Amino acid sequence: MSAAEAPSPETLPNDIRNLSYAGHFIVWVMRTAVACAPECRMIHREFSHAFGPHVEAGAKAFERVLLALARGTRPITLARPGHVHMTHDELSLLALFAAGQIGDGARCLAHARWLMGKARPEPLCEAVADLGILLARNGRTLCRAPDAVPLSGCTGEPTRLHVV
Repeated sequence: MSAAEAPSPETLPNDIRNLSYAGHFIVWVMRTAVACAPECRMIHREFSHAFGPHVEAGAKAFERVLLALARGTRPITLARPGHVHMTHDELSLLALFAAGQIGDGARCLAHARWLMGKARPEPLCEAVADLGILLARNGRTLCRAPDAVPLSGCTGEPTRLHVV
């Protein structure tokens, strides 16, 4: 494929550059927390931008999200920090957060069930809704998550939570 035929970032539904600040923050903070550590100084600095005066509440809500996801039985795949293309699971997480922020409980529950596997999805929905409210208080809203790009070469084998 020549450079002239290469798709632009605007046409790729899984390109992180097409996200709002809130969407980009969610993907970035999930990747960074898994790849580095939740105590990372960069995460704490970015929380002040995302949550404004509600930094501590935002950090607690994010911790609840991570703890809920850790209880899930379905493995979640995240791209490495800095990668521009999002995984299918990252797109699912964005859809979950978008539904939680607008208060669409049924859609939030459906996305949480998918992400959690056989584990109870309600704690994840509650944590996501709280995080979304805190982001919105600081003017950070999520756009509808982009549609997922079809999997190519998927063998259907489960993987573990990891950064690729």
